[in-house]
Amino acid sequence: RERRRAKHVTIGHDVWIGHGAVIMPGVSIGNGAVIGANAVVTSPVADYEIVAGVPARPIRMRFDPNTVAALKGMRWWDWSDEVLSEAIPDMQAMDIDEFIKRWDQ
Repeated sequence: RERRRAKHVTIGHDVWIGHGAVIMPGVSIGNGAVIGANAVVTSPVADYEIVAGVPARPIRMRFDPNTVAALKGMRWWDWSDEVLSEAIPDMQAMDIDEFIKRWDQ
């Protein structure tokens, strides 16, 4: 049991983990990743990558490389509560490119 405790799981910001998914010890999940329901994640998941299955395999990237770079650069998860409160309606309604153009500071 101590050996397993020594292998920390790292989960980035803005990650969605589906119901029943299992992330094995020592695995890192990048920012913006999506883990499918009931997936068993045995290897690292890249930023904004979608994985599913047993074992979990890459399905596709959520966004193109330029959009991923812009989101990583924005680090919106570090914004103040006030800025987030103002930005959330745009997050929910805008196309990702529009959102980046409006909010990338």
